[in-house]
Amino acid sequence: MRMWSQNLVALVQWFAPSDVVMTFDQSCGDLDDIVQKDSKTGDITSLVFPKRIIAIANHQIYADWIYIWCIAHLAGAHGVVKIILKHSLKNLPVYGLKLALDQETIESNLERSKKSDQPMWLVLFPEGTVVSPCTRKRSKEFAEKNNLRDNRYTLLPRSTGLRLCTTTLDDSVEYMYDFTIGYSGVGPNEIPEEVYTIQSIFFFKHFPKKIHVQVRRFKIDSIPKAEEEFNQWVHERWIEKDELMGHFYKNGSFPPQDRTIEVPIKLRNNSILDLAHIWVFLVPYLLLVKKIMNLAFTF
Repeated sequence: MRMWSQNLVALVQWFAPSDVVMTFDQSCGDLDDIVQKDSKTGDITSLVFPKRIIAIANHQIYADWIYIWCIAHLAGAHGVVKIILKHSLKNLPVYGLKLALDQETIESNLERSKKSDQPMWLVLFPEGTVVSPCTRKRSKEFAEKNNLRDNRYTLLPRSTGLRLCTTTLDDSVEYMYDFTIGYSGVGPNEIPEEVYTIQSIFFFKHFPKKIHVQVRRFKIDSIPKAEEEFNQWVHERWIEKDELMGHFYKNGSFPPQDRTIEVPIKLRNNSILDLAHIWVFLVPYLLLVKKIMNLAFTF
C-alpha cells in the first residue's frame, strides 16, 4: 500500500501539480508541534499526527480522497490509509480495485485493527457523495421533511457509518480529525465536481492549483455515543463546516490566517528503489492515457 500510494502522489506531482494550503484550528494544538521544518532551509518536511486517527471530510469532488492521501503522505502515513468510499468507485481504473471495501467485513476489520494497535488513518465522507444539482435537491427535501436546516455548500451528513467506526474502534483511537476542503478556481455558485473531474485533473490538465484544507480535531471520548445524540453532533459539525465554506468562498481562504501553511504536493525522502516501484503502477496509467487520447483524435 505504501508503494501504491507513492505512485498516487507522483501522479499529482507530475500531471496535476498543486499546493496544499492547510489551516489548523486551535483545537489541533501548538503549530510548532504539528509542523516539522528543515533546520537549514526552513522548508516544511513533514506533519505530525497521532499514529491512529479517524478523519472525516466534506465531499466536493471525486478527487477529494486523493488529496487527503497526499496529506497523509506528508505525515508519513500514506501506507496506512483506509478510505470508505462509494461502492461505484471500485471501477476506477487501477485505483478502484485497491479501494473497494466489502461492507460486511468493515466491522471485523475495525475490530482487528483495534486489537493490533497498528497505525491507521480511517477516512470517511459522511455526505456519502459529492455535491451536485441532484444531491442538493435531495438534501434540501430531506431537511424540509425533517425540519432541519439545509446547507448551501455541503450535503446533510449521514452518520450511521461514522458511528459504527467510532464505537467499534472506541478508545483505540484518541482523536477524530475534521478536514474541510475548498478548491481554488471554484466559485460560490458553481458545482465543484463540474469544475474539476477526475478526467480533467489527470487527462486534460485542468486541476486546482491550490487545495485549501481547514483542520479541526475532537477527542473521541468527548463525542456522544448514543445514536440520537451522535447524529445531532455530526449534524452540528456540518453546519459549522458549511459556514467555513461560506467564509472560504467570500475570502478565498479559511480562518485563521496566522496558523496556515502551504506545501507543494510532491514525493519526499524516497529511496531509488521506492521511485523505481512507482513505474509498476504508472505504466497502466500511461497506457490508458494513450488510449484515451487516440480515441479523442479518432472522433
